[in-house]
Amino acid sequence: MVLAALAAGLGLVAGGAHAQPSKTPDVTDTSFVTADGARNLRQSAVIAAPVSRLWRAFVDPVEFKRWNAPVMAIDLRVGGMLEAAYDTSRPLGDPDNIKNRIITFIPERLLVLQNVQAPHDLPHADLFQRIVTVVEYEPLGPDKTRVTISCTGWATDPDSARLYAFFERDDAMLLEKMKAIYEAPPTP
Repeated sequence: MVLAALAAGLGLVAGGAHAQPSKTPDVTDTSFVTADGARNLRQSAVIAAPVSRLWRAFVDPVEFKRWNAPVMAIDLRVGGMLEAAYDTSRPLGDPDNIKNRIITFIPERLLVLQNVQAPHDLPHADLFQRIVTVVEYEPLGPDKTRVTISCTGWATDPDSARLYAFFERDDAMLLEKMKAIYEAPPTP
């Protein structure tokens, strides 16, 4: 989430009731507001796949391209970068690609990212660079994993609220897509 600002930016939603039914029924939203009024986006999905496979979905370029963005590279180390683009005409290094710095990671448990470059057409992309995205993996059995994407650091101004709403939808859709791809029967 991602990514994507993990793949254009990972999701958003403040806690509470939604005015309309969710278009992502398999996503659980446990977003919350801190005492200072800052919202924290937190969405998860339980996926019938082993944690090792879902970890690779984020850190292996072949797997990432399968479910997320067709252009991707990762330098998996603290300070490394995850770069992605949804447009195949944008090669690695394009100034409109999504780039996220890897803050830290624990294999098959945690990936922490911060956006350093977003597509120019993402409204208020500069605000997204204040956000830290956390992807957590919780094994629930040998073939079942909860994947949680959290985005922290949101300001309370109207532009931040609009960007939060964008990521709320985007991250939920990313989790739904990951679930659909990794729960699908293998193709022969």
